[in-house]
Amino acid sequence: MANFLTFLSSQKRLLQQQQELKQLRKQVDSLTQQNDSMRQGMRRCISCDYRTKNKNTQLPYPTETVDG
Repeated sequence: MANFLTFLSSQKRLLQQQQELKQLRKQVDSLTQQNDSMRQGMRRCISCDYRTKNKNTQLPYPTETVDG
C-alpha cells in the first residue's frame, strides 16, 4: 500500500510540474513575441527618415570626428 501511495504522490508531482512547464513555455513564447515586436519597432524608429531629419536639424553645429 505504501508503494502505491508513493506512486500516486510522484504522479501528482509530475502532473504539477508538467502544468508549470506548460505555463512557463507560454510565458516564454509571449515574452519572445513582445521582444521581437519591440525590436522591429526600434528598427523602424531608428531608420525613420522623419526621425533622422529631425535629429539632424536639432544639432546646433555639425559634429566633428576625432582621428587617432
